[in-house]
Amino acid sequence: MKLSHKLVMVSAAVLMGVSPVVGMAGNVAPVQAATKSTSGVHNTYGKNSKVKVTKTMKFVDRNGKKTSKTAPKGGSYTIWNVKKIDGQVYYSIQTDLKYWIPAAATEGTVTYKSGNTTYTLKSNGKKVTTSTATTKSTKKASKKTSDKKTTKKVVKKSTKKEAAKTTSKKSSTKKTTTKKASSKKTPVSEAVKIVTKNKAYVYDKNGKRVKNYLGTSYIGKKISLKGLGTKTIKGVKYYALQPNKYYIKASDVTVK
Repeated sequence: MKLSHKLVMVSAAVLMGVSPVVGMAGNVAPVQAATKSTSGVHNTYGKNSKVKVTKTMKFVDRNGKKTSKTAPKGGSYTIWNVKKIDGQVYYSIQTDLKYWIPAAATEGTVTYKSGNTTYTLKSNGKKVTTSTATTKSTKKASKKTSDKKTTKKVVKKSTKKEAAKTTSKKSSTKKTTTKKASSKKTPVSEAVKIVTKNKAYVYDKNGKRVKNYLGTSYIGKKISLKGLGTKTIKGVKYYALQPNKYYIKASDVTVK
């Protein structure tokens, strides 16, 4: 009798110890399944996100399991949701998250927003590339744009002032040159059309070769230019491309 009573007590203790564990295990499974099916889903901009299927395949459900519904090659779909399944990006063609297709098997552009970041996914039937844009960067870009506009305005104003100064300087220089020319009684050469024989270098008023004339150090073959008078520098005759600044040797050109 004593032995039977001990066995009954031990069995009761064992059952009391095991039953809470069984109850906990039954509660955990549904929670894990719900988390797997709803996590990481992003809503797209709907009608602005459209793709075309590049090969025939079966749609999968939200957990990556194949369904009986077929996605035919060439089929066009509006994408409503984006998520990753086993590390691969998938698109949902319905708002109820029932049918999904791998993004890499489509062609098109899908856009969605997460926080302050807008994601743009572009697929070409083989791979998916993702680009992002944030609200903060847009504000910075707008500030930079306004700064550029302000800078352009300042530059334009300064350019106008410099142009006015240059014009006044040129007019005063022309007057001085005219007076000197009239006093010396030296005839003023008229502008003539000249054409380069071969590759010709450009020189300054002292006969020194110029390294940068309109972005280059020389003028190509058979290029038509306007000779604005002649000048002899160190015994060599030159045609002026820009008087007192740029010259080209007379031997390198022919007069038309």
